[in-house]
Amino acid sequence: MRKPTGTTEKRYRIWFSWQHEKEEQWINDLSRQGLQLKKAGLIHGMFERDETVRYTYRLDYQPGLGKGEKRDDYMALYRDAGWEYAGNCGAMWFYFRKPWAPDEEQLLYSDRDSLVDYYNRIRRLMVVMLFVNLMLMSVNGINLVPRITTHLWGIVLPVLAIYAFVFALLGIGIVKLGRKIKSIQ
Repeated sequence: MRKPTGTTEKRYRIWFSWQHEKEEQWINDLSRQGLQLKKAGLIHGMFERDETVRYTYRLDYQPGLGKGEKRDDYMALYRDAGWEYAGNCGAMWFYFRKPWAPDEEQLLYSDRDSLVDYYNRIRRLMVVMLFVNLMLMSVNGINLVPRITTHLWGIVLPVLAIYAFVFALLGIGIVKLGRKIKSIQ
């Protein structure tokens, strides 16, 4: 049984910055199925059922736009290129869409230099996050040292495990983005 046009559905998905192409593919697959992005989110997205249209969605990472002229100019650039603003996730990931064209791959970045710059922007954020977490771990480590003998399993190891997980994720992302950059250079 098909759901009526105009109904809203929540879909859950966790993705990481280095997987933005998979996020695009997922949203494009949902659009093919008649679900159009209504609101993007970090863990879930809201989609509206509309099988009368199909879009190609693309994500763009643009930190530091804030509100004002810089953001307005950014939006105008994409609008002039035929892209419709479809929402954002946080203050850095912007979703754009165009009506789907069967024989045309629609990309936000089509030349090598802008694509390398795009991946480098994402990678720089991950490197900064790695160092911020390293500093936080150092500060927390100072507080954990006196508790090693009394709270090893209750506090020390769980905190260290969380940091190890965060470092592993950031490291994986940095390496994967580095490989993407090398593959297009």
